[in-house]
Amino acid sequence: MIMKKYCAFLLVFSAASLLYGCAPKAKLSGLAPVQGVVTRDGVPVNGASVSFSPASGGSNMRAASGQTDAQGQFVLTTLSPQDGATPGEFIVTVVKFEKYGRPPTKVIDKETGEDMTPPHPEKNILPSKYESRESSDIKVTIPASGDKNVKIELKQ
Repeated sequence: MIMKKYCAFLLVFSAASLLYGCAPKAKLSGLAPVQGVVTRDGVPVNGASVSFSPASGGSNMRAASGQTDAQGQFVLTTLSPQDGATPGEFIVTVVKFEKYGRPPTKVIDKETGEDMTPPHPEKNILPSKYESRESSDIKVTIPASGDKNVKIELKQ
């Protein structure tokens, strides 16, 4: 009897999981394609996180973000991968974290056997003024047609 209930539960759970996984992904209307490049002193920045946050509190505006590749290029994402950004004015922040110092000593909980090792310390290696929207001086306006040539030059 217990086995039948367990099998029924697994069947319902599996069907629900399958249906959920096949459901259409969330889309936001009015997004514009946005891509660009981040450089520092004219050199592409690899592995940086680029965030566009609305300059004003417009209700239709949403934050978007991307990650730079080896050429410093990024494509913005709002909800689904590389779906773009809402048109409007944005304040841009850029950070790149790298590990520093010695790796932490491995710590294992004696009762549970769980790995409790703290994460390796990281620090932002880009100029700190680009870390927050309050200090960043980079503003970008995205037109309704999008912008596939956004240039972000980081300065000391």
